[in-house]
Amino acid sequence: MKRNKVAAVVLSLSLGLAGSVALAGHEVAVLDGTSWKVEVHPDEMTEKKGEKSFDETMLFADGMVSLTEYGKMGFASSPYTVTKSGEKDWTFKTESTSASNGASVWTGKIHEDGMNGKLILTKADGSVLTYSFKGHKME
Repeated sequence: MKRNKVAAVVLSLSLGLAGSVALAGHEVAVLDGTSWKVEVHPDEMTEKKGEKSFDETMLFADGMVSLTEYGKMGFASSPYTVTKSGEKDWTFKTESTSASNGASVWTGKIHEDGMNGKLILTKADGSVLTYSFKGHKME
């Protein structure tokens, strides 16, 4: 009898963990297969350093995000995390590095077909540039 109770507890825990893993995978899958066109604008201090606005395309697939313009600067596709933050709202984060251009952290909020967020770029020389971005889901 004691052996059956232990087996039942182990089975319950196993199923619970499997459910958690499936949920985490499901949340990432929410953005997989989507593309977003965003306008990226430097904050005032970054603009004073000579940085300009630019357009970016974000492609989410297989738990990774690719950035077309940043890809040209040596930033490879990187894994992302996503969390549900409301009925129709999601937040995401991705971090990537480039040997010649430093490290970038993109954090954003998605509501239905709209996206906005912040990009922090720490250049190879240690200087920090901050941008905001806003865009929409591509059809």
